[in-house]
Amino acid sequence: MQNPRISELDLARAGIVSASQAAPREKEWMAEFEANGVWYAVAGHAHRGRPYGLDGDILVALQTLFFRAGCPENNRLRVPPGVLIGMVGLSRSSKDYVRLREGVLRLASVRWEMTARWQGGGAKAESRTVSTGLISDLWLDDDAQLSDTVGVQVSPDSLIDVVFTTTFASLIRDGLYQILDGDLMMRLGSSPSRALYRCLAAHRIRGDQLAQEMRVNLRDWLLACGINGRMDTVLRGLDAAHERLIEEEYLSVVEDGGRGGSRTLTYRFRSAARPELVEQLQRRGVISSVAATPSADYPERILPAIHAVEHRIQQGWKPRSVPSAVVDAIKNPQKWDYSPQLQKPVVARLPRKPVTPRAAPAEVDVPIDPAQTLRALLRVKLNRPLSGAAAQALENLPPEGLPALIHALSVRPREEALAFTAVMLGTPL
Repeated sequence: MQNPRISELDLARAGIVSASQAAPREKEWMAEFEANGVWYAVAGHAHRGRPYGLDGDILVALQTLFFRAGCPENNRLRVPPGVLIGMVGLSRSSKDYVRLREGVLRLASVRWEMTARWQGGGAKAESRTVSTGLISDLWLDDDAQLSDTVGVQVSPDSLIDVVFTTTFASLIRDGLYQILDGDLMMRLGSSPSRALYRCLAAHRIRGDQLAQEMRVNLRDWLLACGINGRMDTVLRGLDAAHERLIEEEYLSVVEDGGRGGSRTLTYRFRSAARPELVEQLQRRGVISSVAATPSADYPERILPAIHAVEHRIQQGWKPRSVPSAVVDAIKNPQKWDYSPQLQKPVVARLPRKPVTPRAAPAEVDVPIDPAQTLRALLRVKLNRPLSGAAAQALENLPPEGLPALIHALSVRPREEALAFTAVMLGTPL
C-alpha cells in the first residue's frame, strides 16, 4: 500500500460517511471487515452522530472549493452557505439551511481510528494504524430567530469558516480527493448511490492495481459501507444503487451468490486501468493509486491534459502542486482548453430507466481568456472599479480559481456572488 497518511481512499474504505438513507443512531461504532484482500478494523466516534447521506456531498463540495481557492497554506476556507447549498443541490428553504448546519457539524465532530492489514511482498503480513479526523476548527453563525419547529439554521448572511486538519488538507493538494468522477456523481442523483460509488472506487484500488472484479461478503460489505438497519430495507436500497451504477456503465454486472453468512456480491467493472497512461501520470508525480482511476475513466484525456499543464508551466505559471494540477486538468478539459485525443470505445448500453438527477447549478463555459471575462463580470456586479487590493489579488489568483468565480458571478444572486468573490480573493472588493 502506498501513502502512509490517511487519504480520501481510506475515508471511503472506512465507511466514515454512512451509505444509509436514514440517519444512523450510533455516536460510536466499531466494524471489522475484509474487502479486496485487505482486513480492516475501524473504530469511530462523533458526538453529533455518524455522518451520512448528504454529508458526503457537503464534504466533496468543501474539498472542491478549497482546491479552487488554490489550497491556502493555512488550510482555511471561508464560504457563504448559499454556495454550498447550490453545490449539493439543496433549496434555499430554512429547513435546508438547518440540514447544511447539521451536516457540517457532523463532519467536524467525527474522528476515527483504522487498522488495515494485508499480505505484503514476503510471507509476513503488513499492517498500519491511523487516527485522524477531517476538520480541526469550524466557526458558524447561527440564525436563532426561528420557531422551535424549524430548528437552528446557519445564518444565510454569514460565512462558514472551516479549517481542515493538516493531513487532510495536504491530501487535497495532492489531488487524492479527485479520484471520483464528478459528472457521474451528479448523474447518480441519490446520496446512497453516490456513497456506494465512493466505497467501490476506493476498495477497487489496491496499490497501483485497479480491480476488474471484486468479490465481497455481504455482511462485511454492509459494514464497509456503513449501512445498517432492517435487512430487507437495506437490500432494497443496495439493489437500487447497483441498478444506477449499471445504468451509468460504471458496473457491468453485480452477481449475488450464497446464503446467510456466506452470501457474497461480485462486482464486475466496465473500464480497466491503462498501464502506459499510469506510467505517464507517475512521471508527473501522480501516485499510482490516484493515476489508475483516471487512466480507466478518461484514457482519451490523459496526454492532452499533461500537455496543457506543461504548456502553462513553460509560459511561467507556477502551480502549487503539479500532480494536483494534472489530475484537475484530466477532470476539466474545458477549463484547461484542450480537446480529448481519442474517443472512448463504444460499449453496448443496457436499457436506461428515466432518472431525474438532483438539481445542480448550471455550468458556465469558460472562454479562452477567463481573467478578462471575470473582470467584466465584476465591473457589472459592482458598478465601479475594483479596489486596489482586490485588483492585485485577482492578478495573483491561480488559473484554477477563475472558473469558480465566473460561475458564481454568472448564476448567483449579486450579494452572494460578491461575498464569495471577496472570500476567494481574500480581500474586500
